Amino acid sequence: MGQVDIAKLIDAAEPDVVILERVAYGAGQTNWFVCRESGEYRTVFAGLRPGSRVTVLLDGQIARSRYSDSVRATILRIAAAEHDCVVGVLSADPARLTVEFIAGPGELDEFEETLGDHSEVYVGPFPGPDDDGVKAITFTVPDEDGVVRPHPH
Repeated sequence: MGQVDIAKLIDAAEPDVVILERVAYGAGQTNWFVCRESGEYRTVFAGLRPGSRVTVLLDGQIARSRYSDSVRATILRIAAAEHDCVVGVLSADPARLTVEFIAGPGELDEFEETLGDHSEVYVGPFPGPDDDGVKAITFTVPDEDGVVRPHPH
């Protein structure tokens, strides 16, 4: 799928498109981004590392919510079912998410200490490398020489 198609899909998606970058040779390193307005993804895409595998979530799988008791219950439910839950907050860079992987109540208690009463969080299960063109798009960023190669992520 070409970048033009990706651009159209992102522009048509629900607000808050979450982008996961799995860094090539990064020993599990990930970078997380959120595009809250149409066109923000261009800046994110320009900074992706060569060889990274990127998943663009178009369906709200990782959704923004105001932190509350019901969001806490959702986090714990996802963590119990999936072994952990992705919980992110916007960083100083408005397109970047700072993400924690919460596995249970103790970790969530520690995380809560960093939040204000009305903090927005992004919550959901860790996404697979889905690529159905509707809910998610996954692609590999070409290496610096323009060739797409398989790398460990």
